[in-house]
Amino acid sequence: MAANAGTAKGLMDFPLAESVAPYIKAVQVVANTDYEACRAVFSKTAAAHVLTVNGSAITFTGMTAGTVYPISATKCTSTNVIFLY
Repeated sequence: MAANAGTAKGLMDFPLAESVAPYIKAVQVVANTDYEACRAVFSKTAAAHVLTVNGSAITFTGMTAGTVYPISATKCTSTNVIFLY
C-alpha cells in the first residue's frame, strides 16, 4: 500500500506505545514505490540497499541477510527488503 508522500512520519512522530509495541504489519517492498514511514527494515539478502530516509536516498552498505534494522524508511530501490510497521 503506497502512502501519500505528504503523510510520511518521522522518527519523532511515533507515540511511545507504538514505538515499543511488536511489529504489527510487514510489507514486501515494490522497488521505487513510496510507502508510509516504517519502524524498521528487514533485509532479505546480504547487500547494499538504497533506502529513502527523511526524503534523502541513502545507500546502506554491508546489510546482513535476515537482520532487522531500526531504520525509518519510505522507499527502497530493491525488492529484497521488507518494511516493518
